[in-house]
Amino acid sequence: MLIVKSLTYLQGGTPLLENGDLQIFANQRVGLVGMNGCGKSTLFRLIRGIIKPDGGEIGLQSGKTIATVEQEIINSDQPAIEFVLDGDAELRQLECTLAQTEHDAAWFEAQHRYEAIGGYTARARAAQLLNGLGFGNAELEKSVNQFSGGWRMRLNLARALMHRADLLLLDEPTNHLDLEAILWLEQYLVRYPGSLMVVSHDREFLNTCVNRIAHINQRKIDTYSGNYDEFECARAERLMQHAQAVQQQQKQIAHMEDFVRRFRAKATKAKQAQSRIKALERLTRLAPIQLEDGHFALRIEAPERCPDVLLRAKDLSFGYDDKLLSQNVHLVLQASSRIALLGPNGAGKSTLIKLLNGDIKPGSGSLEWTQNIRIGYFAQHQLEHLDEKSTPLQHLQRLAPMQTELELRNFLGRFGLGGDSENRAVASFSGGEKSRLALALLAWQKPHVLLLDEPTNHLDLDMRDALTMALEAYTGAVILVSHDRSLVRAVADELWLVADGKVQLLDGDLEDYKNWLEARRARTISESQPASSKAQPQLPAKPNKKMLLAKQTKLETALTAAQKELEAASRKLADPATYANCPREEVDRLSTIHAALEKKVAELEEGWLELELALEE
Repeated sequence: MLIVKSLTYLQGGTPLLENGDLQIFANQRVGLVGMNGCGKSTLFRLIRGIIKPDGGEIGLQSGKTIATVEQEIINSDQPAIEFVLDGDAELRQLECTLAQTEHDAAWFEAQHRYEAIGGYTARARAAQLLNGLGFGNAELEKSVNQFSGGWRMRLNLARALMHRADLLLLDEPTNHLDLEAILWLEQYLVRYPGSLMVVSHDREFLNTCVNRIAHINQRKIDTYSGNYDEFECARAERLMQHAQAVQQQQKQIAHMEDFVRRFRAKATKAKQAQSRIKALERLTRLAPIQLEDGHFALRIEAPERCPDVLLRAKDLSFGYDDKLLSQNVHLVLQASSRIALLGPNGAGKSTLIKLLNGDIKPGSGSLEWTQNIRIGYFAQHQLEHLDEKSTPLQHLQRLAPMQTELELRNFLGRFGLGGDSENRAVASFSGGEKSRLALALLAWQKPHVLLLDEPTNHLDLDMRDALTMALEAYTGAVILVSHDRSLVRAVADELWLVADGKVQLLDGDLEDYKNWLEARRARTISESQPASSKAQPQLPAKPNKKMLLAKQTKLETALTAAQKELEAASRKLADPATYANCPREEVDRLSTIHAALEKKVAELEEGWLELELALEE
């Protein structure tokens, strides 16, 4: 479907991508990974044609379409559901034709197409997308401008999902989602009928949604079968094998060079020496693989002495803007406590963290910290309060004016802020670099307790892994809000549910929380009233018998052709010569085609049966 061949792209005269190759076939789900700044988003822009490559080519199969999420925050007075429906341009065009044209041949052709693409159920599908991403039925008719920036990004995502594209490009789709919406999106993408290419730093999201990994490293694109965990194992094995091959070749070269050095001047051995010189010249030398600069050694230390009980909270109530979120909250935080707060978006998780940090006051009840307790607080809004004119070194010097510059530089290096980064103004930093600086400033203070609100936003997978290991080794208390399930599983010993005006211990694990969310969603749907609907184009309620027969004949032709293709693919896969003579990539491609044909035949058969029942009626 998509072929990227010998792709080269220069950024400021320096290659960002160089001779990159990539192929995406029908129904493949590809995870695009690599360090921040390696070129993932640039590759998406190249595929979409927004920018042009400096070398190579990108080819999309004729007639295939691409959908992607717009990154701009849209200003619009449209109702949310209408904004999402606009994502299906063909649907909108057909609606205009059906509403304005007389019942001529063009009208009937548009009606057939409208029915084929599910036009009758399009509004319901748009509502399901919005519900899955956290919008209530009462919000479907609210204008886009009434939502905050994060919720408008969700609208952009729903609009892209509404587009019935052959290839869906998603760049960090979980960034503006809570865990409930992420779990819904995973299941939606698993069933997505086209191909998918997604950039994500969420390990569990990639493990669920993709069956192939494209890894950008050292300006090249390497591909691996399987999900992210399988990619990590395969890459480690490939690196080990390459290192062994390099070592073996170096031994061979050293042996040949030693022979030439010893016998080149001897007449009896001159011919053999010349032969080895020519062999050395022809030899393609294996270069050691350069590992990415992204393996951090984070360490967050707690004080050596720490009281057993850090916090006592009793009969707390809290909220904001006169809205009560929770009441009668009781909490005892011990030095060994490691708590993750879970709950729907807007239930009060971040508000509780702010309350514990002292940013807001409780409505009632008592909250008492043990004296002289140092709190390490991290939240995304703190990144906006960093001094953009100052460097990381200057930020740290304000906290530790008596420390030597060398000590401070070494400390910043643990957070990936060494080298040039420590002397750059924060204004030039990416979101990930700002997050690393905020974590470094927090860690320097050796806090007794960490209050962490979405600490992994903007962090790539290497940095997330490093933070996870640092928190596992940290000996103080932790209260964590995160939609990164890998982090929650590794760090938290207790899960607390913030929902329905309560904060209480969840008796279970993340799977139990997922089940709770699904039951809650089902209950909400059953209790809610149907969303109001706009007037639809005046279309015939049911197609007539002649139309049904014509559709059935067309379907039979397509079914016969698909069955023949499936039989041919099955014969190839059953032939041992296929596995003996074809490369692994070709076998994988055949398997993908076979699976797609099986699905197509099943769908055509189901469609034929539905038409047969309609004709009988």
